[in-house]
Amino acid sequence: MDLLGFLRGRIPPIAKRPRWIRHPGTRRTLLLAFQGNSLHNVQVRTLARISLVLVFIASITLAGFLLHETKEKETWATLTGLMAVIAAVISVLPALRVLEIQEDALRPRPTPYFDLTSRYSLLQLRVKNLGGGVAYDVELHWKAHPVDHEGNKVTSLDKICVLLPQESASTLVGVSTHIVKELSQARFEGECWYKDSTGKKYRQNFVCSVDANQKQLLHDNELPKTLSELQEIPKELARIADLLEKFKPLE
Repeated sequence: MDLLGFLRGRIPPIAKRPRWIRHPGTRRTLLLAFQGNSLHNVQVRTLARISLVLVFIASITLAGFLLHETKEKETWATLTGLMAVIAAVISVLPALRVLEIQEDALRPRPTPYFDLTSRYSLLQLRVKNLGGGVAYDVELHWKAHPVDHEGNKVTSLDKICVLLPQESASTLVGVSTHIVKELSQARFEGECWYKDSTGKKYRQNFVCSVDANQKQLLHDNELPKTLSELQEIPKELARIADLLEKFKPLE
């Protein structure tokens, strides 16, 4: 058996073949690569890189050793196999990185933050799934809960059953101009626990703060203000109708 065949038999497979699965409760179908040996685990990723580097170094060392020995037919065959191994390792490393990026894009990533732009003059606490996968059983574990305009702890978003990709859930905190001043020095930290479609559990640290919003415009987007003012049109039309009704001549 040549060296290439020996190495193929000794090196364990890094991952299983990717397959398509359908998320329960949705019409979305996503490619979940490496479902069995998920590369979400940092230790697995590091082990895969170290294994490839060791194979690369061993192949280079053995090839250099063979070049200084007596050249025979078996020697050239072994060198050819080593060159194939080296080329394979060089091509696998960037492919492995691309796969990791794709997996990270498909991973759910629910993230809580303070939202001042979605509603006019209102501050909301919003939890949005910024990832590409469905997040299940989302739980927020705060070190200290934020409080709303009435002084009550904001706990309505502590447990969320399902969050689809790029969807969010929100709750009112208070009027933005007042709450931002009150929370200007506050910093709310905690952990977000959630599961993906395979049942794998994740823990992700988060930080919520309005510090960055103190340096921006009061109304960064004109659309919420415009929509808020458009809602006053029916009231004004009703008031005008009442005035015209008073001036209507009696029959």
